[in-house]
Amino acid sequence: MTGRRRWMAYVRGQRFEDMLDNMRMTLTSILAIVTCASAAKVLLIPGPAVSHCLETLAVGKELLKRGHDVTVFAHLFDAKACINRWDLSKFKSKFKTLSPALDPDVIQKHNTFFEQTEKVMMDGTGLLKMLIFMIKPVITNLCHSAFSDQNVLNELQEDKYDLAVVEGLPMTGCIFSIPVYLGIPYAATGSFIDPQDAMMPLQTTLFPSLFLPYSNDMTFPERFINTITYFLNPLIKYAIIHSIDLSSYSEKLKTVDTRNLIKDSVLFLENSDYFIDYPKALFPNFLQVGGLTASPSNPLPEDLRKYIDGARDGVILVTFGSVLKHVPQRVVERMTNAMARLEQRILFKHNNEELKGNIKTMKWIPQNDVLGHPNVKLFVSHCGKNSLWEGIYHAVPIICTPFGTDAVSTGIKVMKYGVGSSVNILQGTTEEIFQTVQAVLGNKTIEQNMKTMSAIMRDRSETPSQRAASAVEHVIKYGGDHMRPPEVDFLSSIYADVWLIIFVFHFLLVSGVIFICRKCWSIRKGFNKPKAD
Repeated sequence: MTGRRRWMAYVRGQRFEDMLDNMRMTLTSILAIVTCASAAKVLLIPGPAVSHCLETLAVGKELLKRGHDVTVFAHLFDAKACINRWDLSKFKSKFKTLSPALDPDVIQKHNTFFEQTEKVMMDGTGLLKMLIFMIKPVITNLCHSAFSDQNVLNELQEDKYDLAVVEGLPMTGCIFSIPVYLGIPYAATGSFIDPQDAMMPLQTTLFPSLFLPYSNDMTFPERFINTITYFLNPLIKYAIIHSIDLSSYSEKLKTVDTRNLIKDSVLFLENSDYFIDYPKALFPNFLQVGGLTASPSNPLPEDLRKYIDGARDGVILVTFGSVLKHVPQRVVERMTNAMARLEQRILFKHNNEELKGNIKTMKWIPQNDVLGHPNVKLFVSHCGKNSLWEGIYHAVPIICTPFGTDAVSTGIKVMKYGVGSSVNILQGTTEEIFQTVQAVLGNKTIEQNMKTMSAIMRDRSETPSQRAASAVEHVIKYGGDHMRPPEVDFLSSIYADVWLIIFVFHFLLVSGVIFICRKCWSIRKGFNKPKAD
């Protein structure tokens, strides 16, 4: 090849390389533009409890991984206690928290209510009476505290969010007024979402009420009571939970009924799953994302790891969640007396730090990480939803010690599916607790059932937080109208109008037949009547 030809080949090669470089730069620029355009701003508004914040923030962390901006609006609880459990250091530029500056009296009122509620739950008396008289001031305190700091509200407005993800508990319904105030759509999330709020079809023969001690395998009397409870549910809610007047904060809120705001959610994210929470019919805007806080375990602190590693007969983890802070001493004594009779080491989340016999008490325990240790053989829990899912994820048999709300229903599910047991530690004796633990420990059937549950939970193309984040991205892009069922009133939702027409039709049909029969009988009697001479 001559020198000229070599030079021309070199020039052509250089031009090709330059063209490739230009294409790479153009493609990179396009991708950067697309990424910026697709990044959304999402506002998280969890309920006033650490466990509920953890559920919501699990969705937020996944959104952060996908390049979105996330803000947590936290009031009436310590946001750091929730946020510090997640490693969010790499997302500093995209993540922030906002908390209104509250009067100490407001915080004290809130804490006092929860302390009183916990005390009544533990005593087992007067809970309904207390709720009836206390729930209105509590909800009022909760709602007005959310709007108490105008500087925070102004910052929320300036940030121009695309969507809010709001805690969907019945008592926190008025918090949905924040996205209404901001003029943005919102999704509801929670451990349980009322099927009537989500406009789900009537399923009282297959799905038990959260407030009844039934599984989904109900007898006729149970189905009858379950159906009546379903019909009474909205009436009870409207009688106990009051709508809060927030018109002083915005004209938008003047005609708002805070009890109904959740129904306008574009998306419902329930911390549940069909294989433990019973199968039910769902609309596309309702996703089951059970296990938001469950994940592969992180390394344990050195002293805790050594304590668990050194347990030849295994470890039993005992916790009562983050909400219950004042468990009665009699309950603690029953539990410790029962556990002291066991060969296993006991790790007990309580208000002090000490090692006494085979029982180690700690003020805080990294629950998910401990459950992931192979030496942990049993989980004794109040059976909140996060605890249940973390136990299932790590295939650790569970004993429920429910104190109320949805934990009672969870205890029934645990026994129905044979993944553990349930015990009433408020009224049960030390012997009953001991016998329940002995019955579950080393039970091969329970162990296998729990392993199967764990395998089902893990065998998904997406994790629960990924499913939730994908759904959030979908409604941000396309809205949620195409996934919503048409809105119907309560009477239509229970088929009252259909059954009324059927009843009227049959009534008229039967009445007509009876009328014709009577006429025929009268005519026949007339023919058979003897004639006068």
